[in-house]
Amino acid sequence: MPGLSTDIVVHHLLIRQDCKPVQQKLRRMRPDIVLKIKDEVKKQFDAGFLQEVKYSEWVANIVPVPKKDGKV
Repeated sequence: MPGLSTDIVVHHLLIRQDCKPVQQKLRRMRPDIVLKIKDEVKKQFDAGFLQEVKYSEWVANIVPVPKKDGKV
C-alpha cells in the first residue's frame, strides 16, 4: 500500500524455488455463455480494468457466474 513502510508491512508467499507454476486445462463452455463472456471481457478491456500481457506467470480459467437478469 502506498505510504506504508516495508519495515512494518511486507506481503510475500513462501514458495519453493524449484516448483514451477502449473497451467490449468482449458475449460469448455456452452456457445451462448461464450458470447456473453466475450462481451464482458471486451467491456472490461475498454474500461482499463484488464490488460494483455505477453508472458503471464499466473494462468487461471474464467469462471462465469450467471446473474438473475441473464448477464454474466
